[in-house]
Amino acid sequence: MTTTWWPDDIRSTVRVEPDGTGGALVVLAGEIDQDCASELRAVLVSALSAYPEGLVLDLADVTFCDCACLNVLLRTRLEAGADRVHRVPRFSVRNVSPRVSRLLELTGTLAYFPNGSGPGSAPG
Repeated sequence: MTTTWWPDDIRSTVRVEPDGTGGALVVLAGEIDQDCASELRAVLVSALSAYPEGLVLDLADVTFCDCACLNVLLRTRLEAGADRVHRVPRFSVRNVSPRVSRLLELTGTLAYFPNGSGPGSAPG
């Protein structure tokens, strides 16, 4: 298990855990905003490279998410694509917090992040 804290911001954390199937669970917590967007992007890109089966993001403990981080999630989702053999997304979410859900609703992006779908995820 790998845990990363944003260097200058103890308001948020990210934890990357292998799921045993070649993918990983990425758990985000706290305030995910423009101050940590570039760090989040770096962690997600690195995790996608390290885990070829893809990533499942757990967003249950995210208390705030702004459009800068939503952009990171959208970009990473697009770049992750789908597994060519199983034809499932290599990037999905589960356990979306009410705050993140509201942001997705307001921005019209909820359909891009179906809660609980994807490899290794379970409805939350």
